[in-house]
Amino acid sequence: MDYASELVLHDVRCFQGEQRGSLRPITLLVGENSTGKSTFLGCYSVLHRMFSAGWNFDQGLDFNVEPFFMGSFRDVARSRRGPGGRINQFKLGLTLSSSDGTGESPYHLSATFAEQGSQPVVFSLFFRFGQKSFLELRQNDNDGTTLAIPDFEVETDLPINVAMQLLDSETREGDWKRRRTTSGLPVEWQPVLDCLNRLFAYQGPFHIRLPSLPTLIPVAPLRSKPKRTYDPVRETASPEGKHIPMLMMRLDHTEKSQWKLLQDDLVEFGRESGLFSDIKIKRHGGQMSDPFQLQVKVRSGLHANIMDVGYGVSQSLPILVDVLTVKEKGRRRRKSVFSLQQPEVHLHPRGQAELANLFVQSFKKLGNRFLIETHSDYIVDRIRISVRRRLLDADAVSLLYFEPRGNNVTIHNMTLDDNGNLEGVPDGYRDFFLKETDQLLGFES
Repeated sequence: MDYASELVLHDVRCFQGEQRGSLRPITLLVGENSTGKSTFLGCYSVLHRMFSAGWNFDQGLDFNVEPFFMGSFRDVARSRRGPGGRINQFKLGLTLSSSDGTGESPYHLSATFAEQGSQPVVFSLFFRFGQKSFLELRQNDNDGTTLAIPDFEVETDLPINVAMQLLDSETREGDWKRRRTTSGLPVEWQPVLDCLNRLFAYQGPFHIRLPSLPTLIPVAPLRSKPKRTYDPVRETASPEGKHIPMLMMRLDHTEKSQWKLLQDDLVEFGRESGLFSDIKIKRHGGQMSDPFQLQVKVRSGLHANIMDVGYGVSQSLPILVDVLTVKEKGRRRRKSVFSLQQPEVHLHPRGQAELANLFVQSFKKLGNRFLIETHSDYIVDRIRISVRRRLLDADAVSLLYFEPRGNNVTIHNMTLDDNGNLEGVPDGYRDFFLKETDQLLGFES
């Protein structure tokens, strides 16, 4: 399985030129409003779909999949006035590395987008291996594809999606050390394949392929409102968590052991966070098609309808169930990347800190990873405390600070030392976040 260790944005919205964000198992995105944090998550989501197994290049690429609605090409590409003229391309890229023990070296994969019918379309794909080796597929003037490697390029009349699929299939199934012919590929591609063969022979097991990425689970900043009574509908996952009540009901009805595991985990979180001490499904009939209610026990000591308790319960439940539901059909679910927008919404500070604990434990026990856009000091501080207490390795955490500078935004990559102290802190972060504390302590007027 591959993991993204860096996201690169070039001329996207508020990001002028190239900006890079380091991605680690727990990545925190912090900064003022409207500084590109959601854009960062949306771009990661686009690349994740694009380079995930099963995506068909013929289908095109949609930049408006919930919860990220990024608009048309002109809405995504950075606006520019003046001598440089308007921007006609933008670029997104990922640095990827494998964690399956194969020893594969990191490689960089990027896509350049141009405008077609007001929407972004792939103009070129670029794979870089090390400092000097690369493969580029770019659209040429004849709507075909130019394949380029160092010191050589060849034109073909195949569209870029077909050329990519052929190379992907060839490198997945081929034995590069023994085969020196192009099989069914065009003979003029032979220098390109020879170049890839040399990469295999002398630089390790690189291959031109779509990466095998973890499942991406996006969670919207505003989750679905609770209902007094739920009518069973299709259990289709959504970033707003509309599927969560149906998922819970199904487990309670058909997979009692799985429901008991989930219920115990929910109750443990509820007690530690002070949100609730029990949660259960109340069904109005014996069939799965019958209506049901979600009931929780809070400080009154009695079970109450989820509509009659604080919003913190209903707004956190989609996150809790998605993170805690670790098995499907009797098997552990594939490792996931959770893209979370403001998970702290409607939560008391105690609940926010406990949510951070949940993320840490999910990574340590199950290998899940988290991209977290947050305005919560309590989440950030609890992650730092986990490092300080040796519950989490410092190199598992990345903190990205989005700093506005005029009409541009700069991404600052910060890390933690073994005591949870911030490293690489820019002046802008200190000026805003630490100035308040200094004033409170009387160090500044």
